[in-house]
Order: sequence, then C-alpha cells, then structure tokens
Amino acid sequence: MKELYFIRHGQTEWNAIRRMQGQWNSDLNDTGRAQADVNGRMLATLDIETMFASPLDRTRQTAEIINRHLNVDVTFDERIMEWDCGDWSGNLYAEVKEHWPEQWAALQADRFHYRGPNCENYPDMIARSTPFLDGLRDHEASRIAIVSHGMIGRVMVSVLLGHDEQTMLSYTQDNDVVFRVTLEGDAAQVDRFQGGSGPHPGLT
Repeated sequence: MKELYFIRHGQTEWNAIRRMQGQWNSDLNDTGRAQADVNGRMLATLDIETMFASPLDRTRQTAEIINRHLNVDVTFDERIMEWDCGDWSGNLYAEVKEHWPEQWAALQADRFHYRGPNCENYPDMIARSTPFLDGLRDHEASRIAIVSHGMIGRVMVSVLLGHDEQTMLSYTQDNDVVFRVTLEGDAAQVDRFQGGSGPHPGLT
C-alpha cells in the first residue's frame, strides 16, 4: 500500500488579488505561511518518509515550512510545476478577460483542450506529470508528500483516480487542503484534510 499526500502551496499575495501565477513566482503571504505550518503539524503525525515539490518559490516556501515538522529529504521536480498560462502570466483574471476576450471565451467553452496564447492545456499537464506519478508508484517510500499547485495537483490526483475530463474539472483544491490518495494494487481511494482537520471522505 502507498499513501500519496498532495499538498497545495499556501496562499500567496497573487492568489489573494486573483492574479494569474502559472509558472511565474510569487511569495506566500501571512495566511499562506500559517496554512503551511498547520499542514506541516498535521503531516508530522502521519509518518511521511520523503517529499517532492515544485521548484517555484511558493512551493519551495511551503515545503520549507512543512519540513520544519517532518525533517525528510525534499526533491524538487519541474514536472509538477503549475499550469503554464503563457502570455496571461502576471495578469489579473479581470485583465485577461478584458484584453483577450475571444481567447477567454474559447477557454470557457472548452476548458480541457483549449490552449490560450503560449499556454498549456490539460492534456499537456497530464503528459508531463504522468511519468512523475509512475515514479511515485515505484518509489521505495510508502508515504510520500507532494507539494504542488491547484491545477497540476488536481490533474495528478485525477490521473491516479482514473477520472474522466468532466470529473477532473469538477473540483478544486483550496490552499489549506491536502488530498490523500491511497494506492493498493489496482485500486485507488481518496480522502482529504482541511485546515489540519481530517481525514474526511472524498474530494469535497
């Protein structure tokens, strides 16, 4: 049996004002640092053996805070960086809607397949994260923490659970939520922790 803990980074200043981060860097705010600390204390009770993290600043900061409670090896992996939002990076969501109205409408019409200007789509994220997930399945550790992001984290959880396109798009991961995917043979189950509380059944 293998337990994979998918942690979203704590809240950032850009999250708070709804600015697109993508693969650009932004720092945790006070709320985000507190969220990471709460998750670190919770994870310290679960015998985590190793940690993987996206190399972006907000995930590095989150992993560092969490690891104060775990003291495990941390490996940074570019394959679990956030959705690349291309030309939209650094813009407020409201600005994207205003300056790229046709492209934004096309994204809303097909959120799974559409690529904005120089952006990734969901199949792109599935393709780059699946080899990482295969490595987790083969990893010697049984309980692994993965610090990533809202969209790529959801992609990885959904791949492991065998979700279809609609289901992959149907839920989100708040900054204080940890999804635990338990793998045993060909079976996969999920539960969640929120604000250090849990586990609670399911994704929502």
